[in-house]
Amino acid sequence: MRARRLPALIVAAAMLLTGCTTSEPTSERTGAPTSGTLRVVAGSEQQSVVETIVKPWCASRHYRCEVTFKGSVDQARLLAAGSPDYDAYWFASSVFLQLGDRASTLRDVQPMFLTPVVFAAWRSEMDKLGFAGRSDVPIADILRAVESGRTKVWITNPTQSNSGATVLFGFLNYFAGNGPGTPLTQQQLDSPAVEQGVSRFVKAMDQTPPSTGTLMTDCLAHPDQCRAMFTYEDLVIEHNAELVKAGKEPLLVAYPRGSLAVSDAPLGFLPQAGNDSAHQIFTELQNHLLKDADAQAALLKLGRRPASGVGLTLDKPDANVFNPAWGIQATINEQAIQFPAASVIQAALDRYQTRYRRPVAVHYCLDGSGSMGDNDGWTGVQAAAGQIFEPDQAALNFLQTHPQDSTTVSIFNGDITGGSPWTVQGNDAAALRDLARKVTGYRPDGGTDMYACLLRAANELARPQPDDRKRLVVLMTDGQSDTRRREPAVAALRSAGVPVVAIAFGRDADPTQLKEVAEATNGTFVRQDDLVAALRQAAGYK
Repeated sequence: MRARRLPALIVAAAMLLTGCTTSEPTSERTGAPTSGTLRVVAGSEQQSVVETIVKPWCASRHYRCEVTFKGSVDQARLLAAGSPDYDAYWFASSVFLQLGDRASTLRDVQPMFLTPVVFAAWRSEMDKLGFAGRSDVPIADILRAVESGRTKVWITNPTQSNSGATVLFGFLNYFAGNGPGTPLTQQQLDSPAVEQGVSRFVKAMDQTPPSTGTLMTDCLAHPDQCRAMFTYEDLVIEHNAELVKAGKEPLLVAYPRGSLAVSDAPLGFLPQAGNDSAHQIFTELQNHLLKDADAQAALLKLGRRPASGVGLTLDKPDANVFNPAWGIQATINEQAIQFPAASVIQAALDRYQTRYRRPVAVHYCLDGSGSMGDNDGWTGVQAAAGQIFEPDQAALNFLQTHPQDSTTVSIFNGDITGGSPWTVQGNDAAALRDLARKVTGYRPDGGTDMYACLLRAANELARPQPDDRKRLVVLMTDGQSDTRRREPAVAALRSAGVPVVAIAFGRDADPTQLKEVAEATNGTFVRQDDLVAALRQAAGYK
């Protein structure tokens, strides 16, 4: 199996700016609304719109707009739980909004802009595939290119990201034989034709990072590993402007004719006691985004299509933005697919994890040294173990274990310790609960030698695996490691071709050691103090 580079895990830094802020983590919030404040939780896809349009608008009116960026799953879970921490929810598309709002608690939900999901690839790759210069590329042609192995294609994990989910339902609709206005039904989802078709498609993906931001960032940084991807049209426009400015090859896009999926950026308000003033700000913000001429012009400049327009048609757009040389089409005369009912969405995302995706052999190397007890790091590991391994919690996070997965956990201090490693073959619920109990029952102690665990993981994952099983190591440490086994461990990982997600927790972790491991394995390095979020996101690479 060839080595692969994993997309970087993006860690959001807190901003405190006049008019609009990125607010503190939910766990630290009081949940009490403040007069003159609007608290919004949004997908990372909205960041450029927030920075360019929302923040200046809030500042001009002396409003405090707190915007927290979270993943699709977290947004849906917060909404479903009725969290008092946010007044408004701004999803990338309606897929996860439907999952989170089954009780119909959101009010005044409206799409803020539209952007179709596209198949994007480097210009040279589009030439090779025969798509360059074509205004009409049927979804069947794209599917053949993907399944043929002629290119390396990335898509975000559909269970963690709106863009991947939007693509998934476009292809599910295609395999079901539905026209754009006909939503997928449970009966169609249960059919062999749909299951076999979508399984072939999903298993042809080279990488499935857990967020659209990491997909774009790392794909563009490593064109040798990522030749094509499914992503949003507006993000291609944004990044192409930067690529061309730097004198680099741009991306070209193709619109999957016959099953076009569109993101609608829905923004809705959550009524709760004491947030009447927030509702007023929310209403003004919606009106500004939808009706103000300057805001509409700014959205167009960012590559967002008006939600109030006629379909996806643009009247005399700026060719420097909606650039036909990049394959961008100002007029798209195709109706977008209709998303299915929430119950069908839930079933499809569950099946992605347990039936559609490729199985994975993952080895977790978790730092159990004494310092992890001193800095409360092990508390985070214990919480993450419950969310990743406990079947009920994993299902809430769409991180279910596949029946053919192999899950190993090793705890290390000066050596592998605590009676580990422990391995669960498949997804037996009792075995996975026992794995979580073993992790939570460990008490940190001793020194730090991460290389002992990495060497063990490399040797085990180098053994023959089923043909379609991916391999992955997730490493987490808070300190500087003993280096006695550094050279054989790094050599074994490089030889095995197994990528490592290397997570540095706390200020004492040595980034040099972790970055070396990540770079040697075409993996990724991240510094993160929220271990629950970090380990959940690492698990999202499955």
